[in-house]
Amino acid sequence: MQHKKLLTAIVFLFLIVGFAPAVQAENGITAPAEAGINEGIEITVSGPPAKGDILRFADESGNLLKGAYVYVGNLKNNKGTLAAPLEPGKYQLVYVSGGKIVASSPLTVTAVTATLNLPESADINETIEVQFDGPLNKGDYVQMLQSDDTPIRGLYAYVGNAKNGVVKLRVPAEGGDYGVGYFTGKTLIGSSPITVKGVTATVTAPESVSANETFELSFDGPLNNGDYLQFVDANGKPVRGLYRYAGNAKDNVTTLTAPVEPGSYSIAYFTAKKPIGSTPITVTGTNATLTMEGTVPAGAHFPVGWQGPNNSGDLIRVLRADGANAGSYAYVGHNPDTVTLRAPEEIGDYRVAYLSGGQILGEVSFTVAEVSATLDAPAEVEGNQRFNITWQGPGNHGDILQLVDPEKPGNLAYRYIDKEKGNVSAVLAPNLPGTYELRYLTHGGKVLAAVPVTIIPAKLEPGALMVEAADKPRLGPEDAIEVVLDASGSMLQRQGKDRRIEIAKRTLTSLISDTIPENTAFVLRVFGHKEADKCRTDLEIPLAPLDRAAATARVDGVTAMNLAKTPIADSLRETRSDLAAVTGERIIVLITDGEETCEGDPAAVIAEMRASGDDVRVNIVGYAIDDAALQETFALWADLGGGEYFNASDETALAEALSKAVNPSFTVTDEAGVTVAAGIAGGAPITLAAGTYSVTAGASAQQITIEPAKLSTVRVE
Repeated sequence: MQHKKLLTAIVFLFLIVGFAPAVQAENGITAPAEAGINEGIEITVSGPPAKGDILRFADESGNLLKGAYVYVGNLKNNKGTLAAPLEPGKYQLVYVSGGKIVASSPLTVTAVTATLNLPESADINETIEVQFDGPLNKGDYVQMLQSDDTPIRGLYAYVGNAKNGVVKLRVPAEGGDYGVGYFTGKTLIGSSPITVKGVTATVTAPESVSANETFELSFDGPLNNGDYLQFVDANGKPVRGLYRYAGNAKDNVTTLTAPVEPGSYSIAYFTAKKPIGSTPITVTGTNATLTMEGTVPAGAHFPVGWQGPNNSGDLIRVLRADGANAGSYAYVGHNPDTVTLRAPEEIGDYRVAYLSGGQILGEVSFTVAEVSATLDAPAEVEGNQRFNITWQGPGNHGDILQLVDPEKPGNLAYRYIDKEKGNVSAVLAPNLPGTYELRYLTHGGKVLAAVPVTIIPAKLEPGALMVEAADKPRLGPEDAIEVVLDASGSMLQRQGKDRRIEIAKRTLTSLISDTIPENTAFVLRVFGHKEADKCRTDLEIPLAPLDRAAATARVDGVTAMNLAKTPIADSLRETRSDLAAVTGERIIVLITDGEETCEGDPAAVIAEMRASGDDVRVNIVGYAIDDAALQETFALWADLGGGEYFNASDETALAEALSKAVNPSFTVTDEAGVTVAAGIAGGAPITLAAGTYSVTAGASAQQITIEPAKLSTVRVE
């Protein structure tokens, strides 16, 4: 019986021990016993944390304090850092779990100090160097103080950013007695006095300038960071936008543009947005005179003679009678004495105005007269054959002979009119039997004449002509090449591992290094690489004999700008000024991956360039463009510019397109002397009906016989 009772007790004891919950190890804290105020304390804890466990500070009685804390669960390897309290005294570092303190470690917080070494005095708004010796706690900083030690908002520097214990600090813009303080945890632990002295500046400028004139001025001032010179009106109010930063001046000389409104002004030197010196200046009114014919045919290009101030950005623009813009304009700086404008196609009364800074300085009225056209073409033509069209009409640049299906949109065939080559043009009929309409279409899309044309099945297959180029282009000493490179935001997109701009730069560098002969007259213009959200275009390499090493280095320095826009029209317009000294052929190569985004009209600009009588050819290289409509638009622009469009889908195609774009141009005429085709050597084969033709490139011409269904080849240099 006793053995049975003993066995029962053992079993009972086993059950108690076997099913009792495990006892959790006691949480512990290991930390320094002493630290300076705001010092980062290294802490190690033991024991697995429960959710919400926290480390924080308490007073000697165990009352929890507001301020620094850290969740134990966020510690890495049970180690972390807490910033000590900001008041000296006795504290506890405590481990709180479930709202109760389960472990603690005593901590004595001691006061700390800092020393500062700085100049005894400084000029207003000057940036000084401050040497310091302090605790270097996280977030410590030095700050300007009022004489009563009140911190001055905005004038501070973090000591953690210091190099060799020295920070740079800007002093106030008002003279007086101040101090510089060292702060840890927003507690001032050291300071040093400084006297800020007033300072003046002098400005030297002309006594008077014309409205919107850009002129030189000189100054003498403190040259503090952010100092600037600005026009101020008679009431002392700065004139918005008319300023220059003093730090960008060379030898204390800079330029300013005068206000557009005449009157009494001054130019002031500002530091910390406070004027510290000025000089008076009078802005006088100015005017301009314009001369032109009183009547202009609709859509025609016409010359306008001008005399005016020729300020930067001055332009001459066509206006409606009510003053609204009517489209065409030209900058006077690119067109000494005479500009070429295009008349609207809507009949009526208009004005041409000279504008400077948006102000009209002179104007002349004119009337747009109605125009008409007639077409004489075969009533029936074979498919795949070129047929001649005799036209009578305005012959404006950009006007087009267009074969269309009246029931469907789009061109079946077209040819731009070039009245310098006579009033007979050739169009290639598509091999699409049916009845179509041949139209005389103006640049603005107005149909002036239309006749029916029936296409019948071709009796013979046409032949083809391939015009090949020499290994390298051979331009004469009077010719020039200008490359216009798109570096806008879209060129930052990637193609494979590289961005488009890097691929374009590589291929352009290869063109410069291997294809274009050294000493060829060369120009580089780039847009989209200077300012975001702007329509800016810049001349990077002015007209000069090609220096391959210098040009390659300049291309390498181009970087695309995110969000920059695509000013194709403005860039092409600027090429007239870039190439003004060229007397021979001007080959322009535009490299772009997108459409015009600056509300320009590239077709109108190209037409104006061709209308000016300059020997210019505009080739367009579209890079990574998969929009068929945009490709067609570029092709039309290139055709209008007497050049070709090259669609490059990748780096290999881009390199090939660029090498072809600088090849010589050629024309093909039939036995009657009618120009039936034109292009660039090395381009795609040209479809031609069987017959004898003349291929002309530069001063040389050669005859070629085209046979049905055969490819014939000629080589030009």
